[in-house]
Amino acid sequence: MIPDALAAQLRTRRQAPAVVDPEQALTYADLDGLSSAVALHLEQWGVTAGDPVIVHTRLSRWAVVAMLGVLRAGARYVPVDAAFPAARRELMISAGGASVILTEELLTSLPPVGCSPWRDGPDAYTMFTSGSTGVPKPVTVSRAALSYSTKARLEYYGPPPQRFLLCSSISFDSSVAGIYWTLCTGGTLIIPSARPFDVRALVRAGAAHRPTHTLMVPSLYRLALRAPMPSLSTVIVAGESCPPGLVDLHYERMPHAALYNEYGPTECTVWSTVHRCVQGEDPVPIGRPIPGTTVSIDDGELCISSPGVVSGGPVYRTGDRVSLGADGLLRYHGRVDEQLKVGGMRIEPAEIEHALMSHPAVLLAGVAVPYQGVAFVVCAEPVEPATLRAHLLDRLPAVAVPTVFERVPRLPTLPNGKLDRSALSRIGPAGDGPPRRAAAPAQNHDRPVTSTLCDAREVSADGSTHRPDWPHRT
Repeated sequence: MIPDALAAQLRTRRQAPAVVDPEQALTYADLDGLSSAVALHLEQWGVTAGDPVIVHTRLSRWAVVAMLGVLRAGARYVPVDAAFPAARRELMISAGGASVILTEELLTSLPPVGCSPWRDGPDAYTMFTSGSTGVPKPVTVSRAALSYSTKARLEYYGPPPQRFLLCSSISFDSSVAGIYWTLCTGGTLIIPSARPFDVRALVRAGAAHRPTHTLMVPSLYRLALRAPMPSLSTVIVAGESCPPGLVDLHYERMPHAALYNEYGPTECTVWSTVHRCVQGEDPVPIGRPIPGTTVSIDDGELCISSPGVVSGGPVYRTGDRVSLGADGLLRYHGRVDEQLKVGGMRIEPAEIEHALMSHPAVLLAGVAVPYQGVAFVVCAEPVEPATLRAHLLDRLPAVAVPTVFERVPRLPTLPNGKLDRSALSRIGPAGDGPPRRAAAPAQNHDRPVTSTLCDAREVSADGSTHRPDWPHRT
C-alpha cells in the first residue's frame, strides 16, 4: 500500500506543496524528482532490496527526500537524527549495519531526475527504541506492517490531514505517523524546525502555515498550549502518559479541536490503542485497540496481537501495566519495572507527576527512579513548597508526597522527547544530604550524552519568548 499510495500522490499532485521546512518548500513534483535521484544513486552504489541505508540528516525536507528515495530503491532506511549527541549517533550508525550513508551534503548534490520505478522490498525502516535501559535496540518494521498501521490510521481518523505539523525527531517512530499519513493522502508536511522541541519555531510555523493536524509528546503540547493554534482540528498526544490536567487545559484553550491519546510500542509499528479524550477522566484512558489489533491482559501486563507486531512472534508483551474498565477502555498504570514502593504502598511515578502538574503554577514535573523523595518542577511562577505539599496531600497518599521540590528551568529528555529519569537521578540528592541545585544545561556535565532538553521558555502568541525569573531551589 505505502509505495503505491506514495507513487499515486507524486503522480497526481505535481504542483501541490508536499514538504515545507524553514528553508524551502517542495512540491510533489520536486519530491518525485529528488527521491528518484536518491534511488538511482543507491542503485549505482549496489544497494539491493532489503539492504539498510543510513539517513543521517536533520529533521528537514532532506530527511523526507532520503526516506522516499530509499523506499523507491527497495531498501530500508535507518534514520539517525543529526541533532542527536555524537555518541548516540555513532551507536545507531554502528548498529544499523549499513554500508551506505545518506547525508544532507550528499543529498543536496544530487540533481533531480526523471521518475524512477518503485522497487519491491521486505522492510520499510529500522527504528531504535528510546534506550531507557541504556542501550537502544534496533527494531525493523516491514512494509506490510507500515502499510497496515497507516491504513488503520486512515480508517480510524477519517478525513486525512490537509497540513500536518511534524514535531517528532526522524529517529522517533511517531514521525512515521505524520509522514505517511500525510504524504499518502496528498497533504502537506510542515516542519517547524530541525529541533523538534523548539517551541518558538513551532508557534511561528503554526501561525504561518495553519496546520490542521499534529502529534506531540504531552509535555511539549503542554508548553505549546501557551500559544494555541486555532487552525488545528486534530491533536494527538503520544509517547508519555497523558496527564488529566492537560486534557482540561486543551479543552479550555482549544475547545474546537479533538484531542486523542495514542499508545503503542515501537515493536508494534507506532500505535496500538487510541482514545478520544474528554474532560474529567482520571487517569486518561489509552482507549481501545486500533482497527485490526486485539489486546489481552496477562497478570496486569498488556499483550498485543496485531499485523503491526514486528518482534518476537504474533503477540508482543509490552512490559506495561494496564487495567480494563467496565467502560471497555484500557488505562495505563506505568511500567512493570518502574513501580515505586513508598512506605509500604505502591505508586507510579507518573501519578506523582500528574498530581504536581495539576497545580496551575507547575508546567512540567519529573520524578526520578529510584525515588528519593525529590520532585523536579518547571514552574511558570514562584510557588512555595508548602503550597505544593498541601496540593499533593489532597491528591496522593501522604507517604508519596515528595519532601523536596527542586526548581529547574528544564527537564532532561531522551532523544525521542520522553522524560529521562536516569538524568533526573543524576541531579538528585547526593547521599543523605539535601539535593543540589540543578545547573543550567550548558554547564551541567553530569547529564548523560543521550539527553536533550525540553525548554520551558514562555511563549507569546507572536512567537516571541522570555525566560521566567527562575528562583533558587524551594
